[in-house]
Formats: sequence, structure tokens, C-alpha cells
Amino acid sequence: MNVALDQKQRLQAGMTEQKPAATRRARREDNEVRIVCLFDPGDTCGLKTKLSGLGYLVLSGDACTVCEDTLAVVINGTTDPDLELCRKLAEKTPVILLAEEPDFNYRLRAARAGVEAVVGAPYDLVEVEAWLSGYRDKESKTFTILVADDEELAAETYAAVLEAEGMTVAVETDPRNIPGRIASVSPDLVLLDIDMPGASGLEVALIVRQTRRYMSLPILFLSAERDSKRQNLARRIGGDDFIAKPVNLDDLVTRVKLRAERAVALRDVMERDSLTGLVNHANFKIRLAGEVERSKRNGNPVSVALVDIDHFKSINDTHGHQIGDRVIQALAHALVGGLRQTDVVSRYGGEEFGVILLDTDAEHAASVLDKIRARISQLEFEGEKGLFTVTFSAGVTSGTGERSADELIGAADRGLYVAKRSGRDRISIA
Repeated sequence: MNVALDQKQRLQAGMTEQKPAATRRARREDNEVRIVCLFDPGDTCGLKTKLSGLGYLVLSGDACTVCEDTLAVVINGTTDPDLELCRKLAEKTPVILLAEEPDFNYRLRAARAGVEAVVGAPYDLVEVEAWLSGYRDKESKTFTILVADDEELAAETYAAVLEAEGMTVAVETDPRNIPGRIASVSPDLVLLDIDMPGASGLEVALIVRQTRRYMSLPILFLSAERDSKRQNLARRIGGDDFIAKPVNLDDLVTRVKLRAERAVALRDVMERDSLTGLVNHANFKIRLAGEVERSKRNGNPVSVALVDIDHFKSINDTHGHQIGDRVIQALAHALVGGLRQTDVVSRYGGEEFGVILLDTDAEHAASVLDKIRARISQLEFEGEKGLFTVTFSAGVTSGTGERSADELIGAADRGLYVAKRSGRDRISIA
């Protein structure tokens, strides 16, 4: 045995200790308000109003109180020329700095002060919200890890230390069951022991790679192996890294987290729309099919909405396609900001969005979307011919597994048609 029993006991005893603020925030309820502190007495470009319109609770000036629920602080560089406020607040939460002309030296000072994001003038709401969205997604993401090791105590110990860092962990001790567990768990990473009876970790990895959808699944091998030829063989069949036995648990956590973060980031790039960062059309339909099956099993409703920006062609013709892209990005951020982390928002095509609201009937889904509709209609956009506002229409439907994903999308599309024909700027339940 490579991991002592008392090491596991110390781990489990320490799991009740206070977690870092970022971990606590990651486990908040999905519908809790995300707080943004704005240190900008002049409220540059009406940023407070605009961020409030996207669903954030914005505290400004001296009223700002940075707590564990604070998503980020936004600071106007003119109010903090020495960056001392940035330095102080960066120790507690991410800092977004608004700077008139951020040259290299200024950015260097900002980096040394702990500033993560610098937004230059003219201050773009979409860019600021993109940073906030990134912080939100990073806090909410929980990695799923499959630990596969025939030594049960060792596997449980690895699981305990990873769970203590906020990861979701499944354990498998029989190599014959590993491919099936991967299919059922859908892990972000597999921690796989090389030396197992019946089938080695290398042979199991070869079996896993026989399925194309798992070609990019990260595999970290656990082994006392020192033979460079065998290590290179493991790399050729897709092993991402080696963790030497006996295992250093701190090193284990670091490597697993870094590899899982990179894998998820690469997967998101492939599955997401480049303009908005939302799930793309194809993956929206895959997600919806899965949620329909889940709804069929548990009997809970799932709602589907199709959202379309009103008179979008006129926006492009009047203000240009670059401004049209900003409108699309703003609505994407408003939808994500106004919904729960468990809901799914997709760029369905052009100026149209698809939304999946889990465990929600059509009436409640329509109510939630109507609040977002009201907020987005209050935002002002600056185009080539002055300020303008936008509205959207949406069709909503729901089911509990009696209709297929395509049938739900068809019903939502009919609802959207009714909303458009009824005057736009409204939500229609199909």
C-alpha cells in the first residue's frame, strides 16, 4: 500500500475546515444575486445602470462592501492613480480596472498590483460583462473525476483529497468496469492506475481510446514505473501525465486540477459559439435530448425557449454589423446573467437563441424570460447614428418527456412566431 491509513484519516478530519472564499462561492444557490462593486464616482458610461440591466446587483462608491458573494470589483483608474485601492482589493476578489490609455508601463503596474483585467477607453460593456461572466463560470465549475485503482483504500484517499477541493469524484476498483463507468459518469478526467490485475491501466486506456468521443478525455496515470519506454508507450496511447507512487497528495490535486481546467477549456472552445461563448446549435440539441430523457425518468418538467432579437436586420442596416454583434453579445450576457447556472443558453443561429430551463414549467419559464426582456429593453446602445434600444420576442413550451427534443423545439418556434405576429417584444407560451 502506497498511502498510509493515518494519512487518509487526517484528510477526512481536515475536510471540515473552512474552505477558501472561492470554493464557498462556487457552492452558492444558482439563483443568488451576483454582486459587483463599482468604484467609479462618475459612473463611466452609465456602467451601473447597464450592469444592473444584465442582472447584477451593483454597489457603488463608499457603499461597496467586499464579501464572499462579491463576484468582482470595477475600479476607474482616475480614482485610484497609485493603484493602492486595486492592490488592497485584489487580495480579496478579482479587479477590473478601467483605464483611459493603458500603455505597457501602466499595465505592468496594474499586474504588479494584482489586477486581472484592464479595459481601455471607450469602455465596452460587453467586454466588462465578458470578464464578469468568466469569473462567474470559473466559480461555478465543478470538475468530475473518475479515480480507477484496484487498491480500494488508495482510491478512496485520492477521492477524499480531490473532494476536499470541491471536485466530484467517482471511484472504480475493477478495471473491467472502467469503460462503463466513463460512459455513465462522463468525467472531465480519469486518474488511472497502471498496475492492476486482469488488465493493466495501459490496456484499459487502449480500450477507452477505441471510442472516438473519448479520444480527448484526459488520462493521468498513477504508477511507480520508471521505464522510459513504457512511459512513452503510455503517452502514445493518450496518457497526459504520470503521477509517481507513492503519491504526493498536494501534487496530485495540483496536476488533476490543471489538466481538468485545460481539458474543459479546450472542450468549451470546440462546443461554443465564438462570438458569444454560448453553447452552439449542435450541442444545444444534444443537451436538450439528454434533458428530455432525464425528464422522462424523473417526471420533472423541462422548458425550451427560442429567443429572437426584434428588427435585427434594421439594427445592422442602420448602425452596422459590428454594433449588431455587440447587441447579440449583450443579449447573450443578459440571458446567462438572468438564468440559473444549471440552465442552458445557446446561440441557436444568427440573432436567435435557444434556452433550456431545467425543472421548470412553461409558465414559470415565461415569467423568468419576461423579466430579462424588461431589463434588456432598458439598455441603451451607442450606434453609428446615435443611441438606440432593443427588444426581443420569445416562444416557450415545456414537457415531461412525452415529446422529443425536436418536437419541443418545433413548439417553441411556433410560440415565437405567435409573439412576432402579435407585435413583438413579448413572450408567448406555445
